[in-house]
Amino acid sequence: MTSLVTLALCAVVPWIVCSGLRAWLTVDGNRSSSAQERALVRYRRATLWSGAIGLPLSAVAGALVVDPVLSTRWPVAGAWFFASVCTITTWSSLALAQRTADEARAMSVVETIGRVVQMAAVPSLAVALSLLVLYTVETEVPMVAGARAVLTGLLSVAAVIVVSPWLANRLGLWRLLPFRVDAEGVTWRVAHLPVPAPFLTHTAALPWLRTVLVTDGLLQRAPAPHWRALVLYEVGGARHARGDRAARWSVAIPLSLVLFITAGAVGGEDPRKLVAATILAVLFTGVATWFANREPSSKLALDAADPSVQELAQTLRSLPPAHGQALPRTSHRPLGPVLYDRLFALGHDPGPRPHS
Repeated sequence: MTSLVTLALCAVVPWIVCSGLRAWLTVDGNRSSSAQERALVRYRRATLWSGAIGLPLSAVAGALVVDPVLSTRWPVAGAWFFASVCTITTWSSLALAQRTADEARAMSVVETIGRVVQMAAVPSLAVALSLLVLYTVETEVPMVAGARAVLTGLLSVAAVIVVSPWLANRLGLWRLLPFRVDAEGVTWRVAHLPVPAPFLTHTAALPWLRTVLVTDGLLQRAPAPHWRALVLYEVGGARHARGDRAARWSVAIPLSLVLFITAGAVGGEDPRKLVAATILAVLFTGVATWFANREPSSKLALDAADPSVQELAQTLRSLPPAHGQALPRTSHRPLGPVLYDRLFALGHDPGPRPHS
């Protein structure tokens, strides 16, 4: 009964939250287009933070209240399965509840839920691999407790950062596109990131896999030569300030390692607590990876003589401003005022200046 109530809450609460935020933050159609755009940005930001809080909570709740029938023989697998179901339910409800009329026409309910399942499969794979590592090391490898804990943590971090994204590509969850991008002698693959928002244009570089993720919002709404310039910009950002990124990685990895070790210690006696703590460690590692890999747009070295800078400006002009424009890894917000001002200073026109 508790499990059914939890699932019902995962389905209903996002609708209530989105309805409240929509009534509070959006404006009526009689206001100017700029006012409506600013309101939409505020609404998107609020729902993003709501999801960032609600998804971990739903996953942890699912792990802790799993039905005894699911956890009788395989308690860890049962807790992981129900946590995954709760996460997918919450995410699907959130993705459907926050859609605008244009987004509802552009992507069906079935396709939206399918995209959620594809996206949720990656953290689910990470949790499953991390739990498998914990179980294997604890039962099969003879070593002192401290060394075993550290090894388990390192393998779990590797499962989240490297193995899960690699498997997502190999299994077709992130479809590899039939072309490559060459930058300074390195060939980068381009993969489709199936986000459940049809107009979101986003690129993200994974340097350790030599892969750039691109959403279909960018693929469908910017001419190919233009969005490829944005991919090159993203790859360039991944190569900038390697010393700064190394310093951030030197903090992110030990913190993630400590969390996985703590998860193993907390869940030593209770499989449900093990899954819940591992989920939090996985989510923290994902967030820490983003912060460690990002580069503030204010620090980007843009050269006016570089043709890709002109192409970048053309890309920004080709994207509909009402749909969020491009959101690369290198910015806190959708290509914020800092990057726009730098492009203007170099003599290029990237289109309407974003609101602060």
